[in-house]
Amino acid sequence: MKLKNVASQIKIFVENLLRFILIKSKRAITQITRFLHSSRKTILLVVVTILTTLICSFLIAAWLSGNNYEPKAEYDRIVPTTGEITVQGLEIYGGDIKYTESETLYVDWGELTLGSSSNSSFNIKSTSNIDVELQLNVTNWTPLGIEKYIEISWDYNGTLLSPNTALWVSISLEVASGGDFIDFLVENEVTAFGFDMIIYASEV
Repeated sequence: MKLKNVASQIKIFVENLLRFILIKSKRAITQITRFLHSSRKTILLVVVTILTTLICSFLIAAWLSGNNYEPKAEYDRIVPTTGEITVQGLEIYGGDIKYTESETLYVDWGELTLGSSSNSSFNIKSTSNIDVELQLNVTNWTPLGIEKYIEISWDYNGTLLSPNTALWVSISLEVASGGDFIDFLVENEVTAFGFDMIIYASEV
């Protein structure tokens, strides 16, 4: 009898527990349903936003893939350069002039990006005993062919330089930025370039 009573009590307890769980579940479902109903506009907006973002991302990825898009790193190419200077009948000093260990004169133009420019200034003094005119010649381009895309000029206006007098001059270097120059750099694997400048005195 005692075992039957215990089993009966367990059965009643389990039934009550299940009934309690069912009632709580129904209430929870009802509350969730009411929340979803009252917030359906907000939920719909969130869903639409997510779907729109995913679709836009997919379309952009497809467009880039279809156009074989690749980052054009060469457009940001930075090319360092130096330029040695040879003088004849003149003395050059000061400003941006530098010297190697063997006392060779040179100008360090720095790292130049495509389409950029750089200036170097220094003193030129005549060592001649007569009035002279200055001349500038650029040669020994490395690599050969790059001179087509580099322009060098200076602000010297033809002023005669008297014996033992000095003149402050500036030389400008301008780098091209066109597609032909980019192709040249890539095809020749250019990582640096250089050239020599010869500045000399000529008699008038």
